[in-house]
Amino acid sequence: MSRTGNQRGQGARLREELIAAARALIVRPQTLELPSLRAVARDVGVAPSAVYLHFASGEDLVDAVIDEQFGELRHALESCGDDLAARAATYVRWGLSNPGAYQLLFESADRLPALADGRRPGWDLVQRLQELIAARTGRSEAAAFPIALRLWTGLHGIVSLRLHKPDLAWPTTPEDEAADAAANALRPPSGGMPE
Repeated sequence: MSRTGNQRGQGARLREELIAAARALIVRPQTLELPSLRAVARDVGVAPSAVYLHFASGEDLVDAVIDEQFGELRHALESCGDDLAARAATYVRWGLSNPGAYQLLFESADRLPALADGRRPGWDLVQRLQELIAARTGRSEAAAFPIALRLWTGLHGIVSLRLHKPDLAWPTTPEDEAADAAANALRPPSGGMPE
């Protein structure tokens, strides 16, 4: 594509056009660049056709990785039992210890299609928060749902910001922030009585 040159005295116009074009490309949501089946096969030392003995497609292979990573996170969280503060701290620690897996699971929505029944992979983790909040506070599960979402959102913010802004002078530890988020989720509603 060719561009007509600027008229005399309009040299700054090109700079503005370059910034506008770069902005349009940069602020567009980026998809996670997945390895090709050929690259995976090369890393294992087999022919690309060998991958198809186990997976029908590259997407099936990626889905297996997603399932595996959710399984690891789920196992770590279940080891905390019903302790909401421990679950919150474990979620944050797992995310910070497994940044690539965390980004795949929680920062790449394009890779997490709905399951056949309409649920999203890992959604059971939020539902478990909902159940624990309802049980600990006496709220109905319906009333506990938005609180569980706020807790998850807060924990995600702790992990995501620390992964992407590691050089900030954070005034508290991630574990302290997770404990505060869990404590807030268990506070009674204004008025003091469970909903």
